[in-house]
Amino acid sequence: MKKLIMLLTAGAIILSCAAAEPLKLAPDLEDSIRIKLNEQAEYVYSFCYPQVEAADEASELINSFYRYKADDARNFEIPMNADYYRTQNVTENVTTEISYSVTCNNDDFFSVLVSSRQGNRTFYAGHTFTRSDLKKGTAISLPYLLGLLDSNEEDEWLRERQTSRSEEAVRRLVWNSLKEKQDGELRPELKEELEFVFFPEEDFYLNEDGSPVFYLQPGIADESDVLMTFPFTIEEILDEM
Repeated sequence: MKKLIMLLTAGAIILSCAAAEPLKLAPDLEDSIRIKLNEQAEYVYSFCYPQVEAADEASELINSFYRYKADDARNFEIPMNADYYRTQNVTENVTTEISYSVTCNNDDFFSVLVSSRQGNRTFYAGHTFTRSDLKKGTAISLPYLLGLLDSNEEDEWLRERQTSRSEEAVRRLVWNSLKEKQDGELRPELKEELEFVFFPEEDFYLNEDGSPVFYLQPGIADESDVLMTFPFTIEEILDEM
């Protein structure tokens, strides 16, 4: 979790710009790396990340974020995974396929949902960047999105407090929504499990309206391989607090 927070902090970009229109997508950043594991199998890692045309300072920062992820995969993740699979003596090809969809692209935000298919499982990550006139370097995490913290807030106690308050509110909303979706048929231990696998501070992306959509990774609330989503308006979250 700490690594993900660090990546989001580095990549969730606050900058000064005069955004007049949505960012235009440029050719994707994509590659496919194949590593032979043994005589029978190889490891195939493919990724496709967004890039945007130069329009303002946000463009280069967004592109740099995904170039960093690509470089990190080539230099660390892929070699490390290949070494692990070799120790497992796999006899079939192992694949990782990363793709994305842009979920919000307007004057204020650029939000992306990234999916990573590994074998028969898919994992998701939301990345949200702001184009508004705020201090550079502030992460777009939940309490900032809700306006509970200023972009230049340095009080660690206040940051932790507002993060905790906002996460607790979203957890309640998600739990109530889960009960409605499942007609109350939920595993008794699920509510406690969510404390360890669902992190509202970062487990969200923005929809076309700019509202946060929280998500549970596939398999957490049921056995399907479908991303379970929970859209709420900012007003609904603040009311729950």
